[in-house]
Amino acid sequence: MTRALKFIGCFLAVALLAGCTTFVAVPPAKKHEIGNVFRVQPSTLWSAKKDGNVENWTINGFDLEIVSFITKVTEGKAIAPKVQGDDAPTFQADMNATDVVNLYEAVLTARRFSQVEVRNLRPHKISGKDGFRFEYSGFDGNGMAKRGIVVGLIDSENGLNLVIYEAAAEHYYDASLAAAESVFGSLEKI
Repeated sequence: MTRALKFIGCFLAVALLAGCTTFVAVPPAKKHEIGNVFRVQPSTLWSAKKDGNVENWTINGFDLEIVSFITKVTEGKAIAPKVQGDDAPTFQADMNATDVVNLYEAVLTARRFSQVEVRNLRPHKISGKDGFRFEYSGFDGNGMAKRGIVVGLIDSENGLNLVIYEAAAEHYYDASLAAAESVFGSLEKI
C-alpha cells in the first residue's frame, strides 16, 4: 500500500508541474503578433511558450532548437534579466548594432557559454526599417556546441527588439534553419 501511495504522490506532483507550463501551437500559414511589435508567419508548425516580453518557439524541444522573440527592451533594462541578474549591462537608446552585439555576448556569458565567436554583423531590413543581423557559435554550460542567428531592430517607440534562432550545432541547426529563416523572412514591424 505504501508503494502505491508513493506512486500516486509522484504522479500528482509531475502532473501539477506539467500544468505550470502552457504551450500553444503556432500553425503555419497564419500571421502571429509578437509583443505588439512584430507580425510573423511561419512556414512550419512550432510550439510556443510566453514569459513576459519573451516568446519562445520550438519544433523539437527548447534544448535542441529555439526561436526567441525578445520585445520592448527599454532604456536601462537588460536583455535577459532573469538570466543575467542585477548587474547585467543594460540597453541604452543611443546604442548601435555593434553595442547590441556586445550586450548579447553578455547574455551568452551569463548562460555560461564558452568559446563564443560572433561574426557577420550586417544590415537587415524589417518592414523597410534598418535593423541588423549577426551569427554566433559557442559551447553552452553543458558543453553542447550551439550556433545561432540574431536579428534585431532598435526602435524609438519600442526600444530593442530581437529575434534569435539558436540550435544544437550538430544536426538541429541545419535541420531547422529553413524554418527559422522563414520566420526571419516573414518578420513585419507592426
